[in-house]
Amino acid sequence: MLVNLKNTNDIATNTLIIGLPEHLNQLGEIIINGDNINDQLKSLKQNQIVNTNIGTVSSTMFTIRDEYVKLVTVGMGNVKNLTFNDYLKMFGNLFQYLKQDRITQASFKLETFEAPSLSKDVVAEILGQQSNRAIYQFDNYKTDKSAPFELTLDIHTDEDDILKFIEEGQIIGSSINLARDYSNIPPNILTPEYYANSIYDHFKETEVDVDIKDHETLQNEGFGLIHAVGKGSKNGPRVITLTYNGGKKDEAPIALVGKGITYDSGGYSIKGKVGMQTMKFDMCGSANVVGMIEVARKLRLKVNIVGVIAAAENMINEAAMKPDDVYTALSGESVEVLNTDAEGRLVLGDAVFYANQFQPQVILDFATLTGAAIVALGNDKAAVFSHNASNHLQKILNYAQTNDEFVFELPMTTTERNLIKNSDVADLVNHTNGQGKALFAATFINHFAGDTPHMHFDIAGPATINKNTYKGPKGPTGYLIPTIVEWLRNIK
Repeated sequence: MLVNLKNTNDIATNTLIIGLPEHLNQLGEIIINGDNINDQLKSLKQNQIVNTNIGTVSSTMFTIRDEYVKLVTVGMGNVKNLTFNDYLKMFGNLFQYLKQDRITQASFKLETFEAPSLSKDVVAEILGQQSNRAIYQFDNYKTDKSAPFELTLDIHTDEDDILKFIEEGQIIGSSINLARDYSNIPPNILTPEYYANSIYDHFKETEVDVDIKDHETLQNEGFGLIHAVGKGSKNGPRVITLTYNGGKKDEAPIALVGKGITYDSGGYSIKGKVGMQTMKFDMCGSANVVGMIEVARKLRLKVNIVGVIAAAENMINEAAMKPDDVYTALSGESVEVLNTDAEGRLVLGDAVFYANQFQPQVILDFATLTGAAIVALGNDKAAVFSHNASNHLQKILNYAQTNDEFVFELPMTTTERNLIKNSDVADLVNHTNGQGKALFAATFINHFAGDTPHMHFDIAGPATINKNTYKGPKGPTGYLIPTIVEWLRNIK
């Protein structure tokens, strides 16, 4: 979207966009091309031509000085009660309407979207974010592709620096879409090697350094758990390390770790035919880490970040791991595999231990890990498990609530810490047949973080959505990118 700032009350196109509150006395005087249009708006509302319900987009034709103008209104409800999420809905619905109606140029009266609860800067950033995020589409493999949608929006405002906040929002939106792009690529194309090379190519001209360990290197260097998961496929595993240094040289980095299972058949603990569908999305956690680092480098955040992606295919061949196998982790500990479909915690165990070698101040990992988290919280919520990281956690929970991303803490207790050691033949075991499977999996991963502050985010539910919303189409969501970015922007 191309944005032009205009300090004028004249409209430059034949389409005008305004926000319309439930009570029109909450709307200031609107002068367009020298005419006050408040009375016309009142008449349009009384005749139910326009709607003031939050997020409802209406359109009609009206005249200003004998010239026809297309009026697009966005319902705002009671502006005294507007929240961040309300603005996501308003702007998401707006841009989806503009795309559907193929409106390519419009004048936008920013002041009509003001509310006492949020600053103009925040409103502008949400506008920018939704201009990219809400109209995302992925048709790379269709022969009948949709024509690209391009919009020129003339923003009418008295604030000269508003463009900066709109652009920052667009960066967040485009980074969410980058994560969606990776997640949507079919698994016959997005192999671990392809994934690694694509990430390298994406960042090669930027401030982000990318290091790739191939399957032979992983085996030689002792990444026994990642190698065990990946050796059942002809497409060997990769560990991709992304380094962004925006902070001070001696400042400990933030470690972001992502589960990158590019396809999950379940291995010999094979999934059913229905359960295997959508398993290309088992790498969404890692794609979201890429999106977070993309925002950090584009916004030039003053923080050091190391990202670690454990990419592998969980497949079946004569070399694939089997239930009852024992493998040695990068930590040197032995792990008994009771369930090959519990592979995410295996690759994350090695990846978290490896990330800890960078001496981070805190480790965050993101994974579509367990169906148990969905059973506990539903499809629209993420679970988080925390160890030695209570200060960071509370801030992230607050930012998640602001950004309309639901995250709830679940515990790790001595029960789970004992269960992960309940093997007759090895130091650790990767699966339990009892209850609390999400807690068990989180505790297994956390074990490899040692005493370093660690948060594990199980995004099995909200990593994808099965219907279109004002945040975009069904499919991958880029979940927690806005939340973690907000935390990174404000971290001390």
